[in-house]
Amino acid sequence: MKFDLGHCEKRREQQSERERQAIKDQLARDAAAARFTAIAGWVDKVRAKIRGNIVLPPDLKGNPEALFLVTQLPTGEVLQARLVISSGHTAYDEAVLRAILKSSPLPKPDSPGVFERELKLTFRPKD
Repeated sequence: MKFDLGHCEKRREQQSERERQAIKDQLARDAAAARFTAIAGWVDKVRAKIRGNIVLPPDLKGNPEALFLVTQLPTGEVLQARLVISSGHTAYDEAVLRAILKSSPLPKPDSPGVFERELKLTFRPKD
């Protein structure tokens, strides 16, 4: 009976390569999850600061949602805030826009590597 050591060695190398690739893939998933968590935490801080500056219109009914695109510098200074999707209540949209501008500079992320120049932020009065 003949035993092929070369074949066994090749199988071990293939197995090792699959294991290395699985570890790399897991590390990439972990890094992506950590980045997502860091961004979500930062955006929550930004939204909280802005929410604290919103003066709700007295005639506001329901829980309308408005979407804004906010452009900022790494310092948190707001360069531009643009209404992307209206809540359907002009006074509420304007109140959120004023609050965004008043909140400048926005909080900076804990890790500068997660900074994003443009943020899409949604606001609902009962959130």
